[in-house]
Amino acid sequence: MIKLKTLKTALGNEIVFWGEKKIAPQHVLFLIGGFHGDEVEGPYLLERFIDLCKSRECFSNYDIYVIPCLNPDGMMLHQRENANNIDLNRNYPTSDFQKESFNPHTGKSSSGSPCSEIETQWLMGLIEAYRPKQVLSIHSDLQVVDFDGPAEEWAKQIAILTGYPLVHNVGYSTPGSFGTWAGKEHHIPVVTLEVEKASTNDELNKLWDKMIPLFESFL
Repeated sequence: MIKLKTLKTALGNEIVFWGEKKIAPQHVLFLIGGFHGDEVEGPYLLERFIDLCKSRECFSNYDIYVIPCLNPDGMMLHQRENANNIDLNRNYPTSDFQKESFNPHTGKSSSGSPCSEIETQWLMGLIEAYRPKQVLSIHSDLQVVDFDGPAEEWAKQIAILTGYPLVHNVGYSTPGSFGTWAGKEHHIPVVTLEVEKASTNDELNKLWDKMIPLFESFL
């Protein structure tokens, strides 16, 4: 797996788009972490997955592409939003877009204006260029598997592999979300995996061990 593209953020951090191209793939798989800067679990898991791909030959029928952390500025600032204080998972130009959205930690977040953030624009461009057939977006805290678009059967498989319950929504409104934009409005199967919080290295390692069956299924 190699670096294919990068984007410099407002604070000069680098967002990396990794790729693992196969000879004759059946379809394209995107794995995305770190929409929210205070959710370190997705970036950790995807970095471990990249290391796994590098360490051995893979026999997947997918073209696999990975963005470990879409919001490195938020991660550096230890906050949910990006450097412009915009929730990147509420910034998509959807029919239900709202200028503010619910934040489970502080009560509300700004959504900016539709597609105002460079991170959003970049990911939308990658979706258009590579046309993934499936997208897995990794978040943390809720410990559920959610889905948007024609992804229910895939979501059921992921729920079995991870041990998390399958739900049809996360319990609150998510206007302008990536799942709504890509899944519901562009009909790409999108699964949102909400893992448990892991605040120490030991907890992160245990989380990786728990998620190995899922990542092995991609290879």
